[in-house]
Amino acid sequence: MESIPPIPTGPGQRSLAAIVFTDVVSFSARMQTDEEMTLQLLRRDFAEMREICMQHHGSVLKSTGDGLLLYFSSAVQAVACALAMQRSFAELAKNRPATESLTHRVGIHLGDVFVNDQDVMGDGVNIAARLQAEAEPGGICISQTVYDVVRNKLALQVTRLGPRELKNISQAIPIYKLLLEAQAIGSTPPEMTPEEEYPTDALPARSLTKGQKLAALAALAVIVVLAAVLSQRAWTRHKKTQAEAAASQAALQALLKEDRPEGDAGQSVNTARTLAEWREELRDKRSRAMQEYNFSEMARSLSDPRSPVAGKPEAAIRAQVLQRIQVLFNWMGTALQKYSRENPLIVRELTGTAPKEIKVYVGPDRRLYYAEGGAIRQRNWTDLRPPVLAAIIAGTMLDADTLPSREIAQGALAFANLYNLPELPETLKQGRAKRLKR
Repeated sequence: MESIPPIPTGPGQRSLAAIVFTDVVSFSARMQTDEEMTLQLLRRDFAEMREICMQHHGSVLKSTGDGLLLYFSSAVQAVACALAMQRSFAELAKNRPATESLTHRVGIHLGDVFVNDQDVMGDGVNIAARLQAEAEPGGICISQTVYDVVRNKLALQVTRLGPRELKNISQAIPIYKLLLEAQAIGSTPPEMTPEEEYPTDALPARSLTKGQKLAALAALAVIVVLAAVLSQRAWTRHKKTQAEAAASQAALQALLKEDRPEGDAGQSVNTARTLAEWREELRDKRSRAMQEYNFSEMARSLSDPRSPVAGKPEAAIRAQVLQRIQVLFNWMGTALQKYSRENPLIVRELTGTAPKEIKVYVGPDRRLYYAEGGAIRQRNWTDLRPPVLAAIIAGTMLDADTLPSREIAQGALAFANLYNLPELPETLKQGRAKRLKR
């Protein structure tokens, strides 16, 4: 797994972060009963929490005695981590005696914090600690700001507890309790608090006059006619969208029909085998140019008379592949500038059991920026692994307002062939229709 820095900014900096606080229920009582066993169980659970935290791209900043302070740049990752921890402990407790299990509470808040070495301070931290105290044993409480971010991104079922006065916090904080048994895809609306429920003691109904009944019938008839007209229009739009999607998909597939690079006249060359051999050759040499996407340097190396393909048809194939990829990258640097910090391109990695969501854009300086949680990080193109870069290529091409040119499509195929990423062309062949049907 890629190493993730615990804090995205340097010491003495402010940052928007998702803070997770954990705590053991009745820890003092357990310590009085069996101190050695309780500390052993705590170390075991802390190890489990650290592992789950790392899996969700978070950092454990410190221990608070019987709890942990966790840091996330994304509220979505913070909530997903908390749910994974509590569900894991609940599942493990089913097969253990009560004396061999600890019960934890979790609180999560998204807010401005002050970073100082390996610690964070501020209201954001204090509120997370207070929310943890409001959670039920084995439960999770989140603030309104966290709920607003994650409600449409995770499978959640929640109960709204309403605003609560928290110790040493000047304003009441709206709190939501997460229900761990929610497993369905999509989010479930929060339960209404008592003050939001409709009153049951409604005024008694009054009988309508004949005129009022006729007016109601006339209104109903108008509604029925309007509904029929709107339904017909919706169906027409649906069919039109389907037709546009099919046409766009066919057009993209035509662009993705691979042109066979040309070798020397009269010679037949297996392109796939040529690129596979070249890929192995570059990997054996640990080619820095390939790792850093320095296609100009790779092209220059082809003119070296010591190259194993010098003067052969394979050299022409390699040169054409590099030219196509360079055209693709030039286009990417411009196409991604239509996105911004407030409206980044959102894509998901093309591989893995739980593909990571990526939010990116390119600034006027043509540098790449990642939007993670409330933070913005500048990234070098050379730092991206080929599968991640492939996801960004696919997302940019599929989200384009108009179909990319044939040169761009062939550049994407060339990149996929050189870096052995068959999922890239597969995604491109299927994704355009899905975008237009949304």
